[in-house]
Amino acid sequence: MAPSSRLTRTRSAQLASDVLAAGELDTIRALSPTRRGGGKGGKITTTRTKSSAAAGKEDEAARYGLTNSASGLTIPTMLTLARVAAIPAFAYMYYQTTAWSAPGCCFVFVLAAITDWLDGYLARKWNQSSAFGAFLDPVADKLMVACALVLLCSLAPKGVSHPYLVAVPSAIIIGREITMSALREWASAKGGDAHKAVKVNNLGKWKTATQMVAISVLLLVRDGVPKAMESFLPKMLASELTNVGVVTLWVSAALAALSLYVYMAPVLKYMLE
Repeated sequence: MAPSSRLTRTRSAQLASDVLAAGELDTIRALSPTRRGGGKGGKITTTRTKSSAAAGKEDEAARYGLTNSASGLTIPTMLTLARVAAIPAFAYMYYQTTAWSAPGCCFVFVLAAITDWLDGYLARKWNQSSAFGAFLDPVADKLMVACALVLLCSLAPKGVSHPYLVAVPSAIIIGREITMSALREWASAKGGDAHKAVKVNNLGKWKTATQMVAISVLLLVRDGVPKAMESFLPKMLASELTNVGVVTLWVSAALAALSLYVYMAPVLKYMLE
């Protein structure tokens, strides 16, 4: 075979090899998840999906105070600790027979409710949220509410015709809080959609609002309507203030049961898998 013919075949083979190599390189680049385009939106779907997932994890971490560097006893955390420390004094005050003990208990409970809002507001405003504070805040709320309900059950306010009118809704509310704590713990361990299903909703907020009003009123009228209030309250309202507290407590218990159902319904399918 002539040398020129062999050289031509060698060059043709080399050219074919180069074309194949170039095609493979283009294919690899096309399939690469980190390829960028020339214009806007150059990142492909895989990169966007990873970014969205990372952003979701960051939001979830922020919800539990895991993304901030606040350490030690911040002012919001100290407010939360003050609510916990006030519970023994609150219980002791309730059983005192002085004229100021019932209004004093009402004042302590209302102050605790205000600091519950205030510590969250300050933690967000000053960027002082922490994992310890995020854990302690709901615990302090539940302890104060449970203590107040137990006290009202053990010594019902004057004007309550039957003890069960306070005991039954109190048992529903406390039972709901225990169940929700267990449900949130399970959903947190399960993660994913199960965890998203137990986020706070408006129904739970209405339950909390009516609960705070009912407990505050019932603590205030433990010995009847204080004489200092009778002078500026309408006569009809003053005479029915205890009943207003009892009815509001039942409304709170109904909202507690309903909100528990709303939380449980979407999670049951994950539990029964």
